[in-house]
Amino acid sequence: MHNHEFDDTQEVQAKDLLDLNAVMQAFGIHEWQNLGETDAARADNLSLLVDIQEQRYVLRERPEGLAGEDLSHRYAFRRYLQQNDIPIPALWLAPDGKPVVTLGEDDFELQQWAEGELFDTANPRSLEWVEFAGTMLGRIHLASQRYAGDQHRWPSEAHMGGMVQNWLNLARGKAEQSEIHALAAALSQWVEQWEAVLPSAMMSIGAGRNLPEFHLHGDYHALNLRFGPSGVTAVTGLEASRWEKRIFEVAYALFYFSALAWQPGNSLTRPLVKRGFEPERMRRFLQAYGELCPPAPGEAALLTDALLIISPIATINGPLEDLFYTPIEAGLAPALVSSNIDDLMERLSWAASLPAWLARVRRALPEMWV
Repeated sequence: MHNHEFDDTQEVQAKDLLDLNAVMQAFGIHEWQNLGETDAARADNLSLLVDIQEQRYVLRERPEGLAGEDLSHRYAFRRYLQQNDIPIPALWLAPDGKPVVTLGEDDFELQQWAEGELFDTANPRSLEWVEFAGTMLGRIHLASQRYAGDQHRWPSEAHMGGMVQNWLNLARGKAEQSEIHALAAALSQWVEQWEAVLPSAMMSIGAGRNLPEFHLHGDYHALNLRFGPSGVTAVTGLEASRWEKRIFEVAYALFYFSALAWQPGNSLTRPLVKRGFEPERMRRFLQAYGELCPPAPGEAALLTDALLIISPIATINGPLEDLFYTPIEAGLAPALVSSNIDDLMERLSWAASLPAWLARVRRALPEMWV
């Protein structure tokens, strides 16, 4: 095997090559092969697939946490989950025994490649995969309830109520920037709808007694799982792990696995159905999760309230992400180039219908989680 062997199509400047060698040597690795960027790579974030002793790893810049956050929790918690048979890819340890190396101002991790298939809604096995996802979340939560490490809590401004209001403020700002009247009006109406229902939902969750709390995965969606013939083969993306009410993670996961259409290679995650969530996927996910983690008394009745709280955040980072992640200085033009206005308005219509749709299923939803 040759050192730092590159694909002929890659153009790597000498400085970049030296930087990569320095990173790998900091991990104590001198023979390795560059297999190219992963699908997760961005212009501002290294994510490189490498071969080390015929084993594949991903060399990446460590994802940032909140300002001042103690990142030791994410390593301690993932080690604990691995010890409890959760299939989390291993991190390569540097000679000092740490799972991260620092060069200058940059921190790097070397994570084992996640084996398995990416979730694809069009795959004939996707309904079965939804069940697998529910079961795996149940396994993670069962293990987390026994975790004896320190409670890792986010600051008060990052709690759920503050986060959803910040995202709605972002949406209002986008509406004010838009020069397209119909789009501005639809986005403003969407914000007003959510601001009307959120206070009641927050009060209901706040009044809930003895709702289970423990460390969550923090970002449990389809892109952070891999699937095999008999279940989930890999779990990634624990960077947002924190102590929180578990009903919020159940709500997020239910949104991701029953409301959205996941298509590998497609940067936009569209709504799965014209209105609301797909009922069969909701039922399968909650049934699989509930077999391991049934609701606490009164908890299932609050699931609709949890969905009302998390849905604006999940929508902005899902079906409407092309609109919200357009650079401010560029206005809305780039989003409209890649997605025509009719398509964008259709997705906004779906998003605006969610509060009313969730109100209609409020009584039926608890019966799915028993």
